[in-house]
Amino acid sequence: MSIPELDLERVEDRATSILESVPDYIWNGQTLPVPVEDIVDSMYGLMVRDVADMSQAPGAPEDVNADQISGLLLTGLGEIWVNQTEANRWPTRRRFTISHELGHWVLHRTGQQKLFCRTAEVLSDQDLAEAERKVTTRPAIPVTEEEANAFAAALLMPAHLVNEHHEKCRGDLAKLKETFNCSEKAMNRRVRSVVELS
Repeated sequence: MSIPELDLERVEDRATSILESVPDYIWNGQTLPVPVEDIVDSMYGLMVRDVADMSQAPGAPEDVNADQISGLLLTGLGEIWVNQTEANRWPTRRRFTISHELGHWVLHRTGQQKLFCRTAEVLSDQDLAEAERKVTTRPAIPVTEEEANAFAAALLMPAHLVNEHHEKCRGDLAKLKETFNCSEKAMNRRVRSVVELS
């Protein structure tokens, strides 16, 4: 069995095409932050649930602490479950987790009934210093998780808008973070990958 290759350009293009297809009554393509929950609901018919006990999900792995699951996609039910504790503590992470799970729906759902995303795998919006210290002990993130992270970043922080607003605010990361309603770390990564490459 071959290991899939990470194709960030394909993922970026997919997120961009989705944003371009969003009807004006949901999002006009310019106003920020991107209304990810409206997109998930109106365009894909997915219900977002904030769940206190993630272990209650059908088919939840028995070997994992429910607090270690940031989000999950139940394709059969058409639901995205978000860890309520994390969502309350880090609202920007909630947006990222929803976008990440939509990435799985768009990119990886064929043949899968459920996808569980552990906290360490939904990394792009992780603001915890402790997680950074553990990075050397954590196993490699699977390609599908990296793709879902890249998709979430592209959806929440569209490249053309990042460039436009970066120029307007002269690179003020705090203003960008507030404008896009994302974490400082996610914004910093996106600026490095979008602005510095253009």
